[in-house]
Amino acid sequence: MRVSSVRAILAALAMLATPAMADWKQDYARGLEAAKKGNWEDVDRYMQGALAGNAEPAERLRLYGQRFEAYAPQHYAGMAALRLGDCAAALRYWSQGGNESFIRGVPELAEEEQQGRAECRTQLVRQGEPTKPGTESIAKQTPVAEAPAPTPAPPPSRPVAVAPPSRPAETPAARPPVVERPATSSVNAQILRPLLDAYLDGRYSDVLKLSGSVPPTPRLRWHMLTLRAAAAYNLAQLGQSADAAKIARQAADEARKADPALKPDSSYFSPKFLNFYAGR
Repeated sequence: MRVSSVRAILAALAMLATPAMADWKQDYARGLEAAKKGNWEDVDRYMQGALAGNAEPAERLRLYGQRFEAYAPQHYAGMAALRLGDCAAALRYWSQGGNESFIRGVPELAEEEQQGRAECRTQLVRQGEPTKPGTESIAKQTPVAEAPAPTPAPPPSRPVAVAPPSRPAETPAARPPVVERPATSSVNAQILRPLLDAYLDGRYSDVLKLSGSVPPTPRLRWHMLTLRAAAAYNLAQLGQSADAAKIARQAADEARKADPALKPDSSYFSPKFLNFYAGR
């Protein structure tokens, strides 16, 4: 085969490959436009395409012509997940592919991402607050049966002589007063906040340090142990701790014992962790 023929074939193959290689840039550009319009489902779809083609963030990327943009597909994929109600996916995207270190160099995106983390943090703190009376779905309270009111006797048709009692009537023992327990929502939030801050910021080792001793309240203990299990599970997945898998399993087992009725919320924890927690 002649050299010219080989070159022609290679050139044709390059022309066929170029559009496919550039598709991720087109997806990213379309995703940016969708984000400006608030079309988050489109943002999610386009950013998935961009990530499939190139998952490496860049400070300056030429999309087409003279248009240059910061390339942050994980950031926008996370924002789309947040706006679509999936905090767990948002946090995963923001912790992937070097996004955490890269985003610090882009102030406007860093501020946007910080606000997104705060929104997820607020929702998680709300999860740790006890529900109002009458709406508790986890620990059902046993209602106290009240004694029925005595039925008044009908008036006598004629005077009736009342015989004196042979002995004093017994006075029923008084029931102890009902003492209402003080609200603990502010206490729960105060205890959980450092843990949540560390978890949402990706400081999983700090979560393990802060959750070394847990409080006696079963509900609050469940939340802390679940965060501990999730942090250790993530460390194990990242290969950053040899004992992480063992810590995650132990924390998950203790969390189930603390309150078997509670389950991790799929809005904040990954499907893999949910399966791990369930022992699958």
